[in-house]
Amino acid sequence: MATRRTAAKAQEAVNAEVILDAAARMIELHGVDGFTMRGLAEQLGVAVTSIYWHVGGRDKLFDSLVDRLLDEMAHLPTEGDNAVDRIASLAHAQRRALINRQHLLAIAHERDQTPRLFLPVQQALAAQLAELGVTGQDAALVLRAVEVHVISSAVMQFSAVRGEKHDEEDPSLWTDDWPDRALVQALQSPTDYDAVFAYGLEALLAPLRR
Repeated sequence: MATRRTAAKAQEAVNAEVILDAAARMIELHGVDGFTMRGLAEQLGVAVTSIYWHVGGRDKLFDSLVDRLLDEMAHLPTEGDNAVDRIASLAHAQRRALINRQHLLAIAHERDQTPRLFLPVQQALAAQLAELGVTGQDAALVLRAVEVHVISSAVMQFSAVRGEKHDEEDPSLWTDDWPDRALVQALQSPTDYDAVFAYGLEALLAPLRR
């Protein structure tokens, strides 16, 4: 009897937003291949039919997750006292979103929604560049350079996380003909992708600061 009451309360508490939040967490933890509607129902403590009632089937659920991702990418935080700082803030926010939502991005890509994902960021970057007086071909080059830097950094980081774990490179690969042994030692340490991204971004934005 108590179990039935618990199940009934779970059914009452669940709604579309709760279901989508749980589905997004499951997908980011286990990937799309590890996601099932039954597993989601067990996670929420409800019947599968309850999920279908609130959000529809698997495809409909995925469409709703993509819509939420589109909204998130359209409202990334942009902070800073000047246009260059706001560009940097937007680039950092976009990179975090790409890393944190990598599996949802794959779903969006399968549904041909990738251009819609990146368009709001590009428009926001264009507005900041226009404020700096950078327009036309020059603006397009800067915008693309920033976007390539953001996307490639995100891809490298989550590819490294998914790859084989190792704390450092094999020392035998580093011969004695390097002029800077301190550099060799530093390169043998794990890559700090956040620091590398920040360094590269500042190098890209340095001409705009001048």
